Amino acid sequence: MIKLYGFCYEVGHLGVVYDFNPFDSVYNLVLKDDFTWLQRINVLVRFASLLGFLHTIKSPYRPLTVRNLDCAHIVLDKDYNPKLCDFGLVTGGIFPDRAKYKCCRVIGSYGYLDVGSWFEDHAPDKPDVFAFGNILLSLISKRVFTEQDRQNLSPYVFKWAYTKFLEYKYGPDSDSDKDDSDRDSSKKHDSDLDLKNDDSNSDSSKKDDSDRDSKNDDSNSDSSKKDDSDRDSKNDDSDSDSKKPKFSLVHQSLVEEPDFDPSDGPKITALGMDCTHNDLGKRPTMKQVLSFLLNLEVVKKHATISLV
Repeated sequence: MIKLYGFCYEVGHLGVVYDFNPFDSVYNLVLKDDFTWLQRINVLVRFASLLGFLHTIKSPYRPLTVRNLDCAHIVLDKDYNPKLCDFGLVTGGIFPDRAKYKCCRVIGSYGYLDVGSWFEDHAPDKPDVFAFGNILLSLISKRVFTEQDRQNLSPYVFKWAYTKFLEYKYGPDSDSDKDDSDRDSSKKHDSDLDLKNDDSNSDSSKKDDSDRDSKNDDSNSDSSKKDDSDRDSKNDDSDSDSKKPKFSLVHQSLVEEPDFDPSDGPKITALGMDCTHNDLGKRPTMKQVLSFLLNLEVVKKHATISLV
């Protein structure tokens, strides 16, 4: 957190003095190629540590929740260490419980606001966890929700991520392909019926005799062929599932960096999806998030990512 030197209030004018020399904000750096994978992970680890501290602070008052987290409110120093610089909606500690002032207008930041938790009882840290999950998904996928996105009604980052997960799990929308295949099969079925009707009068007696003979001869071979084909198809499906890469939203340019470990991609993606889960009970606490991040391979291999 940035350090406050003091403030001055004179004749209706408020001045605040902070000890901080920012390099840039996460919002401005998310899309840049020189913002490396290692630096992004460092931001996530340190910021998760800060939120974990605020959410579990021991004092006579309630734990602190920020409630106004987004990429624009996290600034970095020259060493890419994150600093939280906006406390306008903080709740807990000596600050009032803003949940008591609920109204039709929901407070927070576009793209990072968990509207669902605002209208139901929940632990006070859940909105912060949701916002952190959005920040995480932005950092690993190089996507950020902008004012232009809001005006164009573009999906939030977490909604985009969920859409990508559905495409991974079920495949892209193939309704048009299904319609074409249905039309082709119906045409084939109609042509087969026409041919059968044309030949039925001339070949009916021959067909009856040959059918009785061939059914007995082919029943065993057909059943064995069907069993073989079923086994082959099951084996093919199992092989394809085992070869399918695990779901990851890490941007390709970050995957190609030397500090990236392939096993971290699916893990950190799953963490972001868990933090933005619509079921509040399935979201982790920030302490759990921090523990998970510290077990990533990139963190284990680089002592520069520390909480000191």
